[in-house]
Amino acid sequence: FTAIPDRAHALEHHLQKMSQNIIDKFGISDGENGIAPLEQVNIPRQEAVCCVGRICNEAHTGKMNTTSVVLEGSSASCGGARINVDLSEMKANKHGFSLFPGQIVAIEGMNPTGRKLMAHRICEGAAHEKNTSTVGELRRLHHEQQDGSPVKVFTASGPFTTADTMDYQPFMDFVHVVMEQSPDVVILTGPFVDMRQEAIKSGKTVIELEDEDGNAMEQVAPYETFFASKISSIIEEVLESDENLTTQFVLVPSLDDATAKWVYPQPPLQDRSSQPLALSVPGSLDLGTMGIGRINERCKEPRVHCLSNPCTFKINEVVFGVTSTDVLFHVSSEETNASLEPGSRLRRLAQHMLQQRSYYPLFPPPAGSQANLDLKRMENWQMPCNPDVLVVPSKLTCFATSILDNTVFVNPGHLTRGTTGGTYGIMDIHPMKRETLDESGGDDVRIPHGVPDRINVEIKRI
Repeated sequence: FTAIPDRAHALEHHLQKMSQNIIDKFGISDGENGIAPLEQVNIPRQEAVCCVGRICNEAHTGKMNTTSVVLEGSSASCGGARINVDLSEMKANKHGFSLFPGQIVAIEGMNPTGRKLMAHRICEGAAHEKNTSTVGELRRLHHEQQDGSPVKVFTASGPFTTADTMDYQPFMDFVHVVMEQSPDVVILTGPFVDMRQEAIKSGKTVIELEDEDGNAMEQVAPYETFFASKISSIIEEVLESDENLTTQFVLVPSLDDATAKWVYPQPPLQDRSSQPLALSVPGSLDLGTMGIGRINERCKEPRVHCLSNPCTFKINEVVFGVTSTDVLFHVSSEETNASLEPGSRLRRLAQHMLQQRSYYPLFPPPAGSQANLDLKRMENWQMPCNPDVLVVPSKLTCFATSILDNTVFVNPGHLTRGTTGGTYGIMDIHPMKRETLDESGGDDVRIPHGVPDRINVEIKRI
């Protein structure tokens, strides 16, 4: 998707920017703050130094291991030089580390020859600062707009139908839960029309229609029309069933979606045609449209919001970050680690995203991962800030946990797993207590959101 010069420029720009973030956050310079002096990766020194660069795999094929780790410096400062990283001392001293290709790190150690860096300790990135809001804004949102009630957010990830059928029954079951509990926001991540389904592969996207006499008939339809029939029509039915329902829907595409562009970052779901055409079949749906525009036209204000993959958005003051790409699985398949606390694997994988300030910190992506990266738009998958809630569906074990003390990471799983039902997530974000806000000072004082202390997350089976 990107020419070689553009790829090189994007990678170099990201390396320089992230390196500077690490240097600024930890005060790496001339040996102060208890950190060795900053030096380029290919300059030999007889004393301890600190080098900042990108982790790469010395082997051209296969998974990186502790003996194939190399550190790549910036092209501007050292011509993109690479040196081997010796991790034996860290392993011997039980100093934990977790490394993967594409990770920007600072490594402190000895580099007497300029060809091998013997690592003593590693800084695995630099996360953004905590999000803050003024006391006055939080008081208005929590105790005037919300009236002291929690914000309820549902999240579910496709596939939305089982592998052996195209009836979308699990999605309809999920929608019934939505109608019963009336959440404020429902976050749906693709795939909505899964390209891995046999019916989709063979082009047999069949929808049921009625002819002029009211008899049932089947019609093979384009992917957009199939989406409109199976997803949009159900959402529309939900919104029309109860006039008092205020639920907002957020739709995020997937790289496995037949109705989306197959490149990362992905643009939002959109109609293929601005002027939908009707099939010359009685009772048929329109061609070229996914039906989302029709839903919003019938509402007083838009209720279905199509966002990009990845995306960052706010629900009141709470910053949400969402990507439908299975970053956790990709990183776990490529990382190498040692001497880590038992049971910390999933939390560590999630933490990498924050420390690298990226929704997809891995480069290159694993072979066969479907992660078609457009490096020219690399900035679009960087995190503009630290999400208060980070939603990343993955085939790994479902979990919800607090990471770095200020972000709640949620892996709701997938709504279906093969031929059986899967899981979805429910989040209740409670308001700050009036006493807490009153004790924080005046209305102009900025305080952290503190979402981990006031959120309840449940992962439920469908």
